[in-house]
Formats: sequence, structure tokens, C-alpha cells
Amino acid sequence: MTRPIAGPRLLWSIPNGSTAGNILRSGVLPRLLDRVGDASVVLMSPLVADPAFTSEFAHPRVAFELLPPHVPAGLEARLLGIIQARYLEARTTETVRIKLAAGHVGTRLRYRRLKAIAGRMIAPHGESGRWYDWADRFVADPAVADIFNRYRPTLVAVATPGLVFAEIPLLRVARRCGVRTMALDLSWDSLTNKLLPIRRVDRLIVWNSTMRREAHELHGYSLEDVDIAGPPQFDGYFNGAPRSTRTAFCRRVGLDPARRIVTLTTIPAEAYPRHDVVIDSLLEAIRSGAMGQPCDLLVRVHPRDDVRKYERYAGTPHLAIEKPFRDTARAGDGHSVDVTLENTRHLADTMHHSDVVLNVASTIAIEASIFDTPVVNIAFDQDDAEARPFLTSPLRYYSYTHYQQIVRAGAVRIARSAGEMIDLVNGYLADPSRDAEGRRRVVAEQCELTDGRSAERLAGFIVRELTGRSVDAEAVTPVGAASGIR
Repeated sequence: MTRPIAGPRLLWSIPNGSTAGNILRSGVLPRLLDRVGDASVVLMSPLVADPAFTSEFAHPRVAFELLPPHVPAGLEARLLGIIQARYLEARTTETVRIKLAAGHVGTRLRYRRLKAIAGRMIAPHGESGRWYDWADRFVADPAVADIFNRYRPTLVAVATPGLVFAEIPLLRVARRCGVRTMALDLSWDSLTNKLLPIRRVDRLIVWNSTMRREAHELHGYSLEDVDIAGPPQFDGYFNGAPRSTRTAFCRRVGLDPARRIVTLTTIPAEAYPRHDVVIDSLLEAIRSGAMGQPCDLLVRVHPRDDVRKYERYAGTPHLAIEKPFRDTARAGDGHSVDVTLENTRHLADTMHHSDVVLNVASTIAIEASIFDTPVVNIAFDQDDAEARPFLTSPLRYYSYTHYQQIVRAGAVRIARSAGEMIDLVNGYLADPSRDAEGRRRVVAEQCELTDGRSAERLAGFIVRELTGRSVDAEAVTPVGAASGIR
């Protein structure tokens, strides 16, 4: 398990089930092993405690190591507080400004102004990308250093540039050892929404040109150090993969194929705790006939949402609730959900067969747009939500920097009350083509490369960093959108 290995060596962090689904299961690993015949890979993940995970990715040139949780403490925590205060002082995005004004958790730092002054000395240039130099110099990580000594990695790949705390020791030790680093799994909101500056890695892989520009303008990355791959987890949406029939899908989730499907996808409770208000309003509209057409409601529970909160709906007519993920070992963020290939295919089927999708400012809006499925966004959580101050209302999410891209594209309608939500759903049921142009714009801007080859491009970028070879132009040039999406 810890044998010395010759050839190029990749130390690859998979910090949770989301990254396993987004990147590892996209096909990047077999492509890498095939292209570099003497390469070896060490997968570091909390999921290696799950025999199903290690069995799935077993290979003669793949080893496994546990990625432990990491909570900054002592000197590191103090330096982190100073860095955060300095970063918040800059208020670089509308999201950060809203979170500061709302007193969002993470902005209420003790002695924030004094810490910000100290932060100016640690990071005099906010865009320099060297915020963490002091912590990297003075904080030791002996357990991770031991792993580096045993495997001698040529390259370290992480999900994000320090936004997942468990990966910070890997990046810190890599820097000390002079090992090149790259981040592979940034989401579209990672560069504008977080309350800490991102760390410096040698290569940053992003979905689209907007994220590349954000990395440059907000975080000081050179444009030459940021590659655009597209989202690998969406490849199956674009490559013509077959979808389940509507009858088979409805049988799987417990819906009536003769009725229209309205799907509500939840988000974590700390961001929006009142999905029950939305569910109750939709069920009442279905019962009373206020919904213009016979509908069933599918509630898809987020990986970080607790499905037990929905137990009271068991047996309710015209309602199905599912949390379609596999339980696994607990990650450093406290969650124990793995996103398998079957989970991803099921989500594609869900977006394909849904007639309208509802959510609160979720990435699901992009995925629904790929399938040209209309989206209603929820901006209420009680009857008098419109009277609430903006900073305490769900409406604030639609002013966040990343989600404004969806709103400005005209891809979604925002419901500020339960009544407006029902009206918008009815409007889309009557005319599914409404806002189709906005949905196409979202796909073009957020996915950008729609040829179903994002994993292939990502593998090429890893090979380049691992071996020094130039990337095959054929592997990174889009060949046009694939067929098969609705």
C-alpha cells in the first residue's frame, strides 16, 4: 500500500463524495493511466475507508491513503482570522458585500478591524495570491509530510485551492517540497462567494471564461495559469447518453407517468430551512386544482440536507421524496454521501423528464437549462416574506454574484410568494418554450464547452502537468454540442 513507485507520481485528493462524482467518476483516472503508462496515482480520500470505493478504483498503479479532517487551530487559526479579516475588508464581490451586511456566519470576526490592519502587513496587495505565506512557513503538518516522503509525488491535485480545509496541509507541504499543484473541482460560485481568499496553486482548472476572468481579476491569477475544461460531471448530459423512458423513470421514483412532473430540489437547511412551506403550497395547489394540469411532485433531497425532515409526508398522494445517493465513510465536512455514476444518470433522467424544476438559487438551474426544462426560483419562506428585510430574505440569494448570471440571462422566473410560484409553474406548464432563449444562454455561458469531452480535456491538463508533455490539441478543442438533450 505504501510501496515506493517509479515514474510520474500523482497525489490526488478526493475530499468528499461530490468530488468523487464530479471528477473521479468522469473517466479522468483511466484516461490518465492509459496515456502515461508508467504513472502511478495515490488517491487520498476519507472514502478509502469504504471498501466499495477502493474496489471501484482498484488498479495496479493506484494506491489509497486516508485524507483526515483538518481544523485550523492555534497559530494557524489566528493567522487565518487575520487573513479573513483582510479579505473581507476588500469586499470584492456583491456576494461578499451582502454577507457582510447580513452578518453572515463567517463575517462576525472578533476584532475584525484590528485583524484587518494586521492583515495589510501580511498581505499588502489583496490580489497577490500570497495570503497564506506566513502560515505555510510556520505551521507543520508531520502526517502529510510523511506521506510525501513515502510516495515522493511529482504533482499534487486537489479539489479546490484551499477552500476544503482537509486539503490545506497537502497544499502547504507541496509548497515546502517544491511540488507543483493544481485544483480540479471549483464550482461556478467558488471564486465569488467564499469568505476566504483562495490559495495559490500552479494550475487552476475552471468551467468557463467567466471563472477564468474571476480568478484573474479577483484572486490575482495569471490568465496563463488558468485552463478551461468545462464541467466534467456534465459530460453525460452532452454526449448523447441514452435516457430512461418516462415510464421507467416514473416507476423508479413512484410517480404517475400520465401526470406532469414538478420537481423541487432542496438545498442545505442552513441556507434555506423552509422547504416544507414550498411543498405544502404545491400540494395544496395540486389538491385544489389551482395547478392548471394534473401534476405529481418529486422532492429531490440535497446530499447535505436531512431526509428525515420530510418523514411527515410519507404516504402523501401525488408526492415522492428521494435522496438518491449512496451512504459512505464520513468526510471532513461531516457528511457521508457518495455521488455515484448511477446517481448522476438518475439526475439527468430527472431533469429530462421534469416539466418544471423549482429550487433556491441552485446549480440545478444550469442542469435543468441543459435539458431545456423551465426553472422557478423560490424567494419566499413564509406568507409575509415580501415584507421582510432584504438581508434576511431568500431574495438576497438572487443578487449573489454568480447567480446574477442566471437571472440576467433570463433563464429563470423568481417567485416571491406561494401564489406567484403557482402562477409561474402554470405558465411554464402551458408554454414550456417560455424563456428557452435564456436557458440556451446559460448553457453557453456556464458550460461553454458542450461537446461532452470535458473529462478528456481535464485528463490532458493533468498529463501535461505530470509529464511536461504538451496537451494534444484534439483533446482540448471543442467539436460542437452533442445531440440528445431535450
